[in-house]
Parts: sequence; structure tokens; C-alpha cells
Amino acid sequence: MKFWPLFPLLLLIQQPILLGQESAGFAALERKGDDALAAGLWEIAELHFRHRLADPALTADAKSQMAIRLAESLIRAGNTKEAQELLGQSFVAKNPETPFWTAQALAAENRFSEAIGIFQSIVAEPKAQHRTEAGLTQASLQLALGQADAALETLADLIQDADPAAVVKIRLYQVEILLDLNRPADARQAMPDLVSVATADRPLAAFLEAQLLLAEDLPADAEIRFQELISHPQDQSLIRFHSAAIGLADAVARQGDVQKAAMSLLNFLQKYPDSPVLEPIFKRILEWLPSKPAPTDPILENLTRWIVEPAIPAILPIDTTRSDAIAAWPAHTADSERTELSAFALYTRAVGVHRSGAPDTLAVSGKLINNPRGLMNRLLLDYPDHMLAGRALYQLARWALDEGDVNQAFSLLDTLRDTSKSPVMQGEAAFLEARTACLNGDPKKAIQLFDEAAKNLAAPEAKLARLQSAIARLRSGDLNGTTLIQQSGAAADPALTADLELEVALATTPPAATRAAIEEFLTRFPDHPRAAEARFAAAEAALASPSPDLQFVRDQLDALTAIPESAAPRVALARLRVADLSKDSAAAIAAAQAIMDTYPADPAAAEAALTLGRNLFQTGSYNDALIALKKLADSDTNPARAQVAWLLAARSAALGGTPQSKEEAIGLFDKAIASEGPLSAIATLEKAEHLIDLYRLAEASDFLGKWIKTLPEDDPLRLPAGLLLGEALYAEGSGNPASMAAALAVYDTLLAHAKNQPALLNRLQYLRGMTLEQMPDPKDPSKKRETQAFEAFYSVLETTDPPAEWKYFELCGFKALAILEKAKRWQAAVNVARKIASFNGPGAAEAAARASDIQLEQMMW
Repeated sequence: MKFWPLFPLLLLIQQPILLGQESAGFAALERKGDDALAAGLWEIAELHFRHRLADPALTADAKSQMAIRLAESLIRAGNTKEAQELLGQSFVAKNPETPFWTAQALAAENRFSEAIGIFQSIVAEPKAQHRTEAGLTQASLQLALGQADAALETLADLIQDADPAAVVKIRLYQVEILLDLNRPADARQAMPDLVSVATADRPLAAFLEAQLLLAEDLPADAEIRFQELISHPQDQSLIRFHSAAIGLADAVARQGDVQKAAMSLLNFLQKYPDSPVLEPIFKRILEWLPSKPAPTDPILENLTRWIVEPAIPAILPIDTTRSDAIAAWPAHTADSERTELSAFALYTRAVGVHRSGAPDTLAVSGKLINNPRGLMNRLLLDYPDHMLAGRALYQLARWALDEGDVNQAFSLLDTLRDTSKSPVMQGEAAFLEARTACLNGDPKKAIQLFDEAAKNLAAPEAKLARLQSAIARLRSGDLNGTTLIQQSGAAADPALTADLELEVALATTPPAATRAAIEEFLTRFPDHPRAAEARFAAAEAALASPSPDLQFVRDQLDALTAIPESAAPRVALARLRVADLSKDSAAAIAAAQAIMDTYPADPAAAEAALTLGRNLFQTGSYNDALIALKKLADSDTNPARAQVAWLLAARSAALGGTPQSKEEAIGLFDKAIASEGPLSAIATLEKAEHLIDLYRLAEASDFLGKWIKTLPEDDPLRLPAGLLLGEALYAEGSGNPASMAAALAVYDTLLAHAKNQPALLNRLQYLRGMTLEQMPDPKDPSKKRETQAFEAFYSVLETTDPPAEWKYFELCGFKALAILEKAKRWQAAVNVARKIASFNGPGAAEAAARASDIQLEQMMW
């Protein structure tokens, strides 16, 4: 019995059970094992299940099931090898739960791909045991492998045959993933209604709702939700409660008060110093520190709460990495005072004090808390194995480089590379040391270190390391080492190195990386002859980022002193873009007009003209916008920009208010459609919508019908085009009954697009029902097709899932209710009204009241 090595010992321990009432004892073992498993006491559960498995009276099925429980206990305790051996035994191999626990064991051994393969086979079987758990675990493993889209697909497949309670759990998991992917719109659609969430999961749902509001850029609403979670910690997990404090701070910061946000976290830590989320908390505190804080900054001052000034010991530990007086500063701390919180406070205050520019000497105040290097050295001495130790070495090396102490920097970086357990930290150290070697004219060492950094860093940092390695090879005369730069074989000098670094920075992508690289360059070479060019490039990169840092752009533009005449239009255009992105339409209009007047022949003038027209449009000056945009579109040689101008001109004419401008809009839409550019489809849809607004329905139907025929069957444009075509055909119905049938045919065709889109399905069923209500019944043309209309409306209520949207869902419900009331089917009407109310949507109270009214009016007791 090699799988139960503890059995002889257990015989001795449990003799009263085994020698006495064996049968009752074995049954009790099973119960105790279950209780231990539920309580998370894996080892206790293992003992009980091993004993239970030894019962000779167990049937084959019971023995197999007990082995499964034992395997679960082993897996949860980390004994995966033994669990796999047990699951491979003949008496348990055919148990329907065996694949699930085998996959769990593989997952625990980080054999994710093998585990996923087994989980997929379980999820594919609707009636498989542990199907929901298998799908959720599979999704988690896919996330661990960086396959977020595959994880979402797994969860979507899992929902199809899941029970309502499981569906809610799956949707909550979908929301978590979508929020991590920064897809708030999809997360909102996946978010279940709170009423459908089990009591145990409601704290999670409340937390996700708060996160979702923050992702939807509703920080004030998110702040209220996070504050509720903080005020009512009951039933929340420790991690989630502390994460709610972070969320609350993020919401406050998003509203512009970063100091209040940082202080809220610091005050929270005062109350909960053992927080399990210190790293993300202090990451934010460091981020929210001013770039140049005052020595008495409240954030810095509050960090001193967790930094104890060390007592001077009889024999002081000496920092042998320095040769000045700072090395002799006492750094001994009592073991009781060495906390995780203290380590983070040391590091964060050190960086903050260094930013403030406080003198690096203890003579100023005689206190460690005012000395950045003393704080870092204290961290290294008291927490040598802490994750922040490597970061402290890295910061000390950077500070040494900034002061020109290259030998000291190299010593620190070598120590970091030799001692750090983090490949990324080793890579960052190698990269910094390589750049210093390059600047010091040692390309051989630089190449070695850049290559080392590239192996340890992730993209895009690894790419930049490889690029720097190539440049270093080129400097050393290895023309085959790179084709990126061509230069003569002249001796290397610092100026050349700086020029090369600037070129690399300017060539870095994407814009966020460009900005970072240029900022690094300006830090190293603030007085470089091309510093102004670099600043302007950094400003343009910031403008091109997904979330432009407008204050940074302003700062860079304001720092430009002497601007070459040739660059003046680009600088003016950058200032225009700042005004435009700041939603300051008046400033944008003035700046755009100034560029057009001052630089009429420069390419910047065309861009300014488009910005002028767009801002005039946005402020409701449609006639002025129309004039400016038509002029630009007629003269612009850039087809894409001209198409944008035509489309905006068409919109301006459509909203102009006069019959002439509305008619003119049709021709302008046609010009946008005919232009070369990516907006033809949008212009086509907007023209059709404009024709419908003008009640030129037959023209709109004909136009859309011809266009749809040119689209491939799987083209996503068929959906919006079909909805517009159906709208036009339906509106035509009063004067052309055949158009109703055509509209219904369009909606029936679009149902294929709604297979996995509940919100779209609700809308289409509403449109189908409305159309059917207007169509004669083929069996009795004197009547309408109300029965089919009712079936369409009621179909959306036949769900146990929370609705994907409320508008069309409830419109369908109340239309179905109205049909029943019209037919005087009172009991059915009451049932439908109650069903609408059961979803607890916006119309729930109205539906419940209607059910009550019908009961009273019809005396239905």
C-alpha cells in the first residue's frame, strides 16, 4: 500500500476507532474529512480520507469516490505528484471526476497547457461534473499565459449551459477580466444585476461596480461606492477591503486632488499597517508626490510615522560602499521595528526627499529621515532580502551617475546584478551600467551589458537594449553589427554618443516610449545643442499618446526659447492641439485662425483649418463651419483630410436649419462618400439617416438597399445599414404596405447577428413585434398579426439571465402586456406584469403596480 505510508502510524493513533465501533468510526472519518476539507485543513482531511479509504467494507464506487476526495486534499496541500499517482490507479481512473482533479494537479505544477487541454474536454460536455469549476480554472490558466481573449471565450462558452447562479459568477469573472483589459463598455454589458447576485458574491459585485464606475470615468460615483465598501467591511475579503481603499484613493485622485488621495492611503495604513497591498499603495503615493516636493510636504512628513530613528549601537554597521561620512551613520534597527510598512516608507521617503533637492548631508538636521542615501542604506541593511533592496541599489546607482561618480555607480550596479533575484531588476541594472560604459568610451563592455539587459527585460525595453547594443557595435567599428546607423570610423566622443542617443530616442516607438526616451536624454544632456528639438519632439509624442499629458506639453513648449523660423508653424500647431484637446473651443478657433493667417502656405494651415471647422461645428456655428470646411475640402491635397472636411461640412449643412442647407448636405455627403479615405462607410450611413430625417423614405430605402448588396455577407456594416433600412421601410409602411413585409424580412435577416448579442436581440424583437403589429394576418386580413407580435415581444422575457440592456427589454415586456390587456386575458397579463417586475429593472415598480391594479380592477383575489 505504497500510497498510504502513514497508515501503520494511524493505526496506533486511532486504535479506539478501529478496534471498537469500526463501522461508525469509518463513517465519522468521512464526515470529519469533509468538514476539514471545507475548513481548508487539507492535511487533516488527508488523514481522515486515508483512514476511510482503508475500510474493507467500501464498495468499488465508494472507494473510487473516497480516492477522489483524498486526491483533492493532496492537491490542495501541494502534494500533486502523489495525487496524480493515486488518480492513475485502476480503481479510480474511470471515475467521472478524475479528469478534473488530474487537470488541477497539472495546473498546480505549472503545466498549464496540459491542464487546459483536459479542462477544455470537460467544458465541452454540458453534463460533466465540475464543469463550471473546470471552465473557471481554465480561464484563470489562460489569463496566466497572457491569453485574455481565450479566457473570455472560455467563459462565454461556459455560460451557455450553466445554471443561473453559475452564470452570475461567470459574468462577475468576465467583468474582472474586462476591467483588467481596460474594456469598460464590455465590462458594463457583462455586469449582472445586483438582484441576481448571490448574497455571498454581493461584496465582490459591489467592488466591481465601483471599479467599473471608475473605468467609465465617473470618479465621483465610484468614490461613493468605494466609501460604502470601506464603511461596511463585513463579508469582504481582506484583499478586497484593502483594494477598495486603493480604489477610493484612485477615485479622489481622478477628480484632481492627488494630495488628498495620497493622504487617504497614508491614513488607511495608519489604521491597517499590515495591509497585504502595500506595493500598489506606495506605487501610487510615489506617483502622487510632486515632482519637486517641499521638504515639509505633507506626504513626506506622514511617511516618517513608520521610520524609527535608529539608536546608536556600541559597534555600528558601516556602509562599505561609500567613503564619506554618510557611511558611518548608524543603521541598526530593532527586529520588532522591522516591518513591511517601514521598508516601503523608507524607500518612498528616500525618493521623495531626493526629489526635493534637500542637501545630502546629515549636518542639516542630524536626522536620518532627511537624508535620501541614509534612508536607502538603512533599507539595504535592515531588509537585505526585501524586494525593495534591489530597487534601492538601482536608485543609489542612478544618483551616483547623476553626480558623476561612475565608479560608485558601477560598484552598486554590479552588486545588484549579482544579488537580485528579479530578472527585470538585473536587466535594468545592466542597461544603466551599459549606457554609462558607452558614455565613458567602453563600447566592448557596453555591448556585453546591453546584450545582458536585452535577455532579462521585456519588450519594448529589450528592444531598446538591442538597439543600443547595435549602436555600440557600430561605434566599435563592427559595421555588420547593425544597419541602423551609418557613420565614419572617427574616434568616439561624448558628443557623438549624445547625438546617437538622441537619434535612438527620436526613433523609439510608441509615443509613450518616445517621450520616456527623450526625457531620459534630456536628463543626461540638458544642455545639448539639440535640446530644444528634443523637447519639442517629446511634446509631440505626448500629444500623440492615447491619453495626452497636456500640462507636460505646455511645459515643454513654454521651455522653448529661440524657435527657428522653419519650426514656428509646427510649434504653433502643437499649441493649437493643446487648446483643442483642452476643449477650449474659443482658444482653438483663435489659434487656428492665427496659423491660417500667418502661415497660409505651410502644411500646418490645412490642419488648422480642419481644427477650426470642427470647433465651429462643435460650438453650433454651423454656417461658419460649413464655409470653412468646404473651402478646405476643395483645396486640400490630402485625400483623407479632405474626406473628413467633406463629412463635417455635410453634418454642418444637415444641422444648418434651412431647407437649402439640408438639401446641400446630400451633395456634401456624396462628396465624402466618393473621396479616398476610411470614412466612406460612415458618410454612407449618415446620408441614409439624413434622408430618413427628411422623410425621403423611398430614396433612403433604395440607397441603402443598393449599398447593402455590395457588402460581403459577414461585413459588420450590414448590421447598422440593415437597422436603418428597416427604419426607412417601416416608416414607409403607411403609404406602402409591402414595405412592412420588406422591413420584417430585413429584421429577420439581422437576427443572425444577434446570436451572441442579447442587447441586439432585444432591439430586433421589439422592431419585429412593432412591424408585425402593423401587418395583416394572412389567415384573416381583417386582423393584424398580433399573435406573432406577442411572441416576438414576450421572447425576450424568457430568460433567467440579467438583461443585457433595459430599454428594449422592458419595451418588449410592456408591449406584450398591452396585447394581453387588449385581449382581456387578465390572469396572463398579471403573470407577465409580475415577470417584468421580477427582473427589478427601471420599470419594475410600474409593472408591479400594473399587476396589482389588474387584480383589483378585475377582482382577482
